[in-house]
Amino acid sequence: MTEKAVLRLADDGRVILDSPVDLPDVLDLLIVGGGPTGTAAAFRAKELGITALVIEYDDLMKRIRDYAKDKLILPHFGGGNEQKFPAGGESVAELCFGPIDKDDMCAQWKEHYRRYSIPAQIGVELTGLERRDDGVWLAGCWNHRSGEEQQIAARHVAFGLGRGVPRRFDIPGNSDGIGYRLGDAADHCGRPSLVIGGGTSAAEAVIAISNAKSQADDPTPIYWSYRGERMPRVSKALGEGFFAAFVGNGNIRYLPGSEPAAIVTAADKKEYLSLRIDRKLLADRPNESSYLEFHKEMCIACIGEDIPEALLRSCGVHMATGGKKLRKRMVVNRLLESEQPNLYLIGDILSQAYLEAETFDENPEDLREVKHRGNVKSALRDGVLVAQVVRQRLDGREEIDIAVKEVEDTKEEDESRPVSVVLPPSKVESSGPPAASAEDSRVETESDARLIHRVAGGVSGDEYPLRLRGVTTIGRRDSDICFPDDTLLSERHASIMHGAEGYVLYDDASETGIYLRVPDHRFLEVADGDLLRCGRQFLRFSLQEERSVVHFDAQGKEIGRYAVTDKTLVLGRQSPEGSLDESDRTLSRRHVAILLRDGKVLVKDLKSANGTLLKATRPTVLEDGDSIRIGQQILTLSFDSEPAVSPEPVSEVVAAAKPQTAVAAPAGDGKCSVTFTNRDTVVEVDAGTTLCEAAEANGVSINAECHSGICGSDPIRILAGAENLSPLSDGEAETLEDICDLEPGKCRLACMAKISGPVEVEILDT
Repeated sequence: MTEKAVLRLADDGRVILDSPVDLPDVLDLLIVGGGPTGTAAAFRAKELGITALVIEYDDLMKRIRDYAKDKLILPHFGGGNEQKFPAGGESVAELCFGPIDKDDMCAQWKEHYRRYSIPAQIGVELTGLERRDDGVWLAGCWNHRSGEEQQIAARHVAFGLGRGVPRRFDIPGNSDGIGYRLGDAADHCGRPSLVIGGGTSAAEAVIAISNAKSQADDPTPIYWSYRGERMPRVSKALGEGFFAAFVGNGNIRYLPGSEPAAIVTAADKKEYLSLRIDRKLLADRPNESSYLEFHKEMCIACIGEDIPEALLRSCGVHMATGGKKLRKRMVVNRLLESEQPNLYLIGDILSQAYLEAETFDENPEDLREVKHRGNVKSALRDGVLVAQVVRQRLDGREEIDIAVKEVEDTKEEDESRPVSVVLPPSKVESSGPPAASAEDSRVETESDARLIHRVAGGVSGDEYPLRLRGVTTIGRRDSDICFPDDTLLSERHASIMHGAEGYVLYDDASETGIYLRVPDHRFLEVADGDLLRCGRQFLRFSLQEERSVVHFDAQGKEIGRYAVTDKTLVLGRQSPEGSLDESDRTLSRRHVAILLRDGKVLVKDLKSANGTLLKATRPTVLEDGDSIRIGQQILTLSFDSEPAVSPEPVSEVVAAAKPQTAVAAPAGDGKCSVTFTNRDTVVEVDAGTTLCEAAEANGVSINAECHSGICGSDPIRILAGAENLSPLSDGEAETLEDICDLEPGKCRLACMAKISGPVEVEILDT
């Protein structure tokens, strides 16, 4: 950061500019909030000759300033890859950016304020808004720097307040100094730390501080306080990182049923947050409470944010419950104007959706709900749009054009998207795979394999070619494939090396590990200490003496053990062999199969809804269609010349289970009889129907789940008419042997056996 990047302020908080600006008594536009949307509105207003002023209670770019240290701001974050930057003049063009460190972004944008002479005043808090008879708005403000009331007159006002302000503690004492977002996790080393709250931001803070303490060999713990009697569940995206920190670092302490009580001053004259951790209600004597005290600066309160509804109501702006989902939303028209004329709502205050009205007297339930992305590009567009609307209204135009031109070629095209870069041999540095020779590391113009990035819903995203006869690195930065905004990634997290064995995956000593999705079409060998994730449950293999698998829940608590034998062990939500957790709806009923064969312990996913993940602690040879999870990213290996279309690769078992020869048509009317002996039922169905379909269509009780010959939940014994069933495939035979422990041929899977003539079967209940 240069000397010029630090803004100089006058005594009343006005930013000292390169070219001083004399503002009139009545502004064209008052902008409340100095974040990206307020900044864009001010810059575009300056370009259009509009007199405007930005007022900000704390600091320009405050929200971005308060992000965790070293966080990269990405233009494509939050769906921004589907949007383009808004176009304007020279100063608005300065707001287009590629991946940038949050501190650098704040410094650069503040310097743009100074250099382009954009008027702004820091330390000014809006306290009220009234409208004069002539339509001019009078903004009542309190100047925290001068300690005086201040009034600003403007023809138009834009609220760029963000999603709200952090909730504050309503407890006795001075809470100043308590953090409301995590800055540098390393600052929490050396003394016990406290995180309060139950959301994603609280979990992220706990993980980051736990890892920072572990890396610094700091023995002090990180405490996680939550007022509920049970600790909150960690989100799916953070599950692996939290479990690794909880089990691996051993420094996380839960404090359920706890709550902040007060800020107290101790004998050392320092202030501490007093946390009530235990309260006993006693009938015959005074209640008893126990407390822990934490240095204020070691405390973070992730207790949410509040939209300032009271302030908005005082200005005549009201939220409404409407739209198809009947949710409480902001209401604006197509100009982003509120029910109050010339008062606009812009930026994150509209996220994640708002209601669009034409006349503001419509029934809120009939209003159209408009999605609003909470990213920087969307914020910039709102600011540019409102500035252009104000210009047209000042010019007296009746028909307002709301079109915002877009930048066609931006820095993002070159810098923001993660790309695969082939480095010269001297720069291939991966602690995982062996060093590649100069010949092996030479630049290749084509690759026979690529990683396909899976985004929300399993949709295929960007593709990254893998280097032939060399190493491709993956990480947060300084890697061939980078995901700069993924805080669960290490800088150099993993590597994939191509050689004689194929494509081999290595963990480059990452903090959160890498996970391989266990295939549903082949068995995978596991070793002692390997970790599986099934839904929110974790399984760790103990194979040194008595072979067993140990079950842990999401909080790292040991639940039970299961012996691993040559008889297939099927675990899931409601598996007869082992029910892990019936309340965990992310588990399938029969989720994963484990067995011992030829001295090896093997696992296979049973086509579960959410998959089974194996933590890859050893070099792993990847096959076509294998999916890996690295940080919060899901990547699938593909050898196809065209991108994969389906979210998951088609199982080889499913393909193999298709009849290899046509089923002979029956004589007569094409109907076939099926006798289910142990159900005392005979039905007639069309030729080509599976036994499972025959049972389900006629109300015959049968337990069938995947309907693909993988889970083994619907075995039947053939009593007569085996020749009238479709051929047995290798995949079906494998499931019968490994999962059902039955003899293929004498037994079949009802979902795979198609009928061509009369058959008599017995349903084998599992």
